[in-house]
Amino acid sequence: MNEETKDKLRLHAGRILLGGTGALLALSVVTLGASLLSDAPAASDVQDDAVVQKLEGNLSDAQTELAAQHKALLAQLPGVDIERANRDRTTGRSLLLGLTDSSATSRTVKEQQALLDARYGFLDHESRVLTEFVPEWMTATGATKGAGTTYALADLDVHVSRVQGLNYSYTGVARLDPVRVGPTQSSTAKSEFVVLTYSTSQDGTATSLDAYRASSKTRDALVGASEEQSSPKPKR
Repeated sequence: MNEETKDKLRLHAGRILLGGTGALLALSVVTLGASLLSDAPAASDVQDDAVVQKLEGNLSDAQTELAAQHKALLAQLPGVDIERANRDRTTGRSLLLGLTDSSATSRTVKEQQALLDARYGFLDHESRVLTEFVPEWMTATGATKGAGTTYALADLDVHVSRVQGLNYSYTGVARLDPVRVGPTQSSTAKSEFVVLTYSTSQDGTATSLDAYRASSKTRDALVGASEEQSSPKPKR
């Protein structure tokens, strides 16, 4: 883990700490200030002292709480450049869309493999993306019989899985919902889930890529879990 990365993380977390402390203090001042104004005719030196003590207590509590959050942030993200991770998530989204838009293409599997091979220099003839994902995805979505179902990206959850020197690795799970069903497919096309793993170099360039289409059983389980989370919980 290099010192520059550590400094960036500490600076980011420090800004959170200082900003949060200031916000909580400002809120306390506004709240208690309003209380003072409403009782202005009856205010006394004793009340003023009480207000000052309460403000100091609130500030101390806020600083303690935010210091704990600051420490937890550093522990959870050792050596991770947050700005870079956010940028690399965009790279992952582009990689995913580049793979899955083959469902709506009129190209053959071989033509699609050749296109991706030329687009991404880190892929080779042994890549699982080319030899497994592309044929399976195009078959499942109807693209092997002409333009298949068109999907829109509904959700993509990406997390840093490994930091090794200047190289970052990521794992993500994407949900793609059908927006136009291909002519050779049933009108009851379901959502598809894709697991994505990729790595980037320091400048954000992708250096590896792998993808897996979730099985029907896994897909149904993920859909069920998603619907359960989104459904309103009954009031008690």
